Amino acid sequence: MNQVDSGVIDIFKTQIEVEQKTLDRLVKLEEDAKETAVRLSFMDLRLDTWKHIKFLEGMIELLTTTPCDEWSAKVGRYAGRVKLERELDHLRKDEDEMIRLLDKAISKVDDPIAKLLLKHMKDEESSHSKDLAKLVKLIQQAPLQSKKGEKGTDIVCDTE
Repeated sequence: MNQVDSGVIDIFKTQIEVEQKTLDRLVKLEEDAKETAVRLSFMDLRLDTWKHIKFLEGMIELLTTTPCDEWSAKVGRYAGRVKLERELDHLRKDEDEMIRLLDKAISKVDDPIAKLLLKHMKDEESSHSKDLAKLVKLIQQAPLQSKKGEKGTDIVCDTE
């Protein structure tokens, strides 16, 4: 791991600590909330915070895992990318259906709090669809081996 990656990893670890403290607080706030709108707001924040923790843990794994230059590892990464593309096509269709249903619900809801929460959910669904398409393209274009070894494409694997 190079010095830049090391610095970023330290930032991610600190951010995970902050996110975890926030998550613990949000769990308690959600449990204590009596009003549904307040509970839903805390739940939305809690789930986003939990997602951020898992995402940052994944980023650490992405930046610290050195893939081995073995045929099975390359096949596994290639197969994973093909599966990602196929599944995300299905998921994008589901997201489009969710957006359609949310539009229908939003048009029938008069409560301003409920309407705002539903619009927030719709915005998230819309951004997922766009972001996932970009992500698939980037992953497909990335080399199967993201790090070079000492000799061309040789990869030095951790012996742990």
